[in-house]
Amino acid sequence: MNPALKSRDRAVSWLAVADLPTVRQPLPPALAPRARRARLRAVLGLVTVLLLGLGLLGRGLLDDTMTRVRGAAMPVAGAATAGATPTASGSTKLGDNPLLAPGVSLAASTCRLPAFGRGAQQLTSFLTAQLGCLDAVWRPALRAAGLPFSPTRLTLSSDPGACKSAAETERPTAFYCGTDNMLHMPVDSVLADTGGDLAVVIAVLAHEYGHHVQDLSGILAAEARGEQRVGHGTADGLELSRRLELQANCFAGMFLASVSGRGSVTRAIAADGVDSFAAGGAESSHGTNSHQGSWADRGYRGDTTAACNTWTAAAQDVS
Repeated sequence: MNPALKSRDRAVSWLAVADLPTVRQPLPPALAPRARRARLRAVLGLVTVLLLGLGLLGRGLLDDTMTRVRGAAMPVAGAATAGATPTASGSTKLGDNPLLAPGVSLAASTCRLPAFGRGAQQLTSFLTAQLGCLDAVWRPALRAAGLPFSPTRLTLSSDPGACKSAAETERPTAFYCGTDNMLHMPVDSVLADTGGDLAVVIAVLAHEYGHHVQDLSGILAAEARGEQRVGHGTADGLELSRRLELQANCFAGMFLASVSGRGSVTRAIAADGVDSFAAGGAESSHGTNSHQGSWADRGYRGDTTAACNTWTAAAQDVS
């Protein structure tokens, strides 16, 4: 899961964390940004989003500090089909999705979060509250675009549920499971891979929620059909994947902008979350560091979802 995540992102070791301190000690101000970027790089290489139910085939991921790992998704009958089907060479029809029409925006919102801590109960309360904030800003945007809204669910259990077979193979850190419409954020693995950094955790969930938004709009299913048509892992297939992932970065940036400086998300936290995308580690299915960061920044600075239309962007802007 990128943004701090590499989403749909591929699998990782299921890391166990023992005796974590309940409250994370803050880093010295001069070191915090650098450490945050380093943690993000690891997370973006580790966090996995299995978009089950959409026929998405996982791809390999390589991080500076990790061995190559792979993720997977399983096709499930009845997947969402609202989105337009992309052409073999690109994604013009995906760019026509109602969600990306001019005028669709995220309103400023006050996101009040409980104290952040590494204890299971604290993290559960924190992520549940953030999920409520994500619902609050995306619900009206989807409805304004004439699209239905339904909330996703959050679990911090290590039980992969409906995505069990893929999770057993890929052992993801965190993932969005289309089969059960649930964001899986296992406490131990999420804390281990984010280093318990508040801004990184917020970014991970915001990016993963971006895939839920793509699911609701039909973009996710349309991209999956496009990849099946052109071939997973081919040049055209990887370009489609990058457009999907970079759009999730952009959607995460939009969320961070909508809550920045309001409630519990300070301007500094929001800015750090956006900046972290540029430290994700380049890969063929997600894009260069520069583009990962630039698309998150577009969302952060853009006024409408049209700023996140990666499907009509030039190929050189999604490399």
